[in-house]
Amino acid sequence: MLPDTQYKAEIGIMFGNLSVMIDWCQQHCESNWCYDIKDLAGKNPGQYVFFFESEKDLVNFILWKK
Repeated sequence: MLPDTQYKAEIGIMFGNLSVMIDWCQQHCESNWCYDIKDLAGKNPGQYVFFFESEKDLVNFILWKK
């Protein structure tokens, strides 16, 4: 986790879709971000936590994810 990542979103991601989330963050986040794997995807969705340095990036991520 980044030192100043006070904003986070925990989401379930189906197998093969993590790269879509990472690509979106690389293209759209203005500040630093990272993610952590809580439970790998397999037959069921995996649980991942995305951390954001900026509240704006977190809100944009949540709105895009819907």
